[in-house]
Amino acid sequence: MKPLKRIIRPLNNNFDDFGHEHIVDDRYCSERFQLVHAYHIIENDFKKLFDYIELNDNNKNTFSHRIYELILRICTEFELNCKGILDVNGYIKSGNLNITDYFKINESSRLNEYEVRLNVWTPNPLTIKPFEDWNSSTFTPLTWFQNYNSVKHNRNTNFNLASLENLVNCIAGLFVILASQFGHQIFSPYQITASYSEDDNSYISVDTSVFSIKFPTNWSNSEILNFDWNTLKNDLQPFDNYTF
Repeated sequence: MKPLKRIIRPLNNNFDDFGHEHIVDDRYCSERFQLVHAYHIIENDFKKLFDYIELNDNNKNTFSHRIYELILRICTEFELNCKGILDVNGYIKSGNLNITDYFKINESSRLNEYEVRLNVWTPNPLTIKPFEDWNSSTFTPLTWFQNYNSVKHNRNTNFNLASLENLVNCIAGLFVILASQFGHQIFSPYQITASYSEDDNSYISVDTSVFSIKFPTNWSNSEILNFDWNTLKNDLQPFDNYTF
């Protein structure tokens, strides 16, 4: 069994182990540093909003040009990552890819099972499952992605959709699509190793990020990886494609 390109899975029945060595191999994804770095720039800009908007239930509907700008950048990165996953695994379609194509990644990566937590939200920490709508065998639109498209194409009438609530859901979605490719390495945009902590509820975090993340655990035996990377890395083709 070989690892899949830009798709993480548990290794040797260890459902908490998503930091495998093969993830940092350039043949897995030569763009890892660029993609993770782009996310961290976005998260840093997200943090700057805290100086002006309190992350509170009462401010969910707050909207602004700064929030609008961030939503556009985040969803552009989300689409870039989805297209990259599909492309590297040999997915071919006539015409442009769209959200119905990205939905196929849910089957390979269990996106709907990821949970993201925002501890700095008040009065209580906010738990987000940005792909919960995809807990289905048939395509269901993502509300936050629909809102992004609505405000992008018609800001004059839909500017209110550039809200704090939509922003938080969008950035959580980007965080998850990166985690589904790079595991714990999402916290490390510059190094080949990542240090992190795990709380009693299985949320993974680092001090510099406002988000914690919980990885899926509901994998079948056929989906669990079992290989020796020290041997496999010497193969000319150490990765398999996922058939979407």
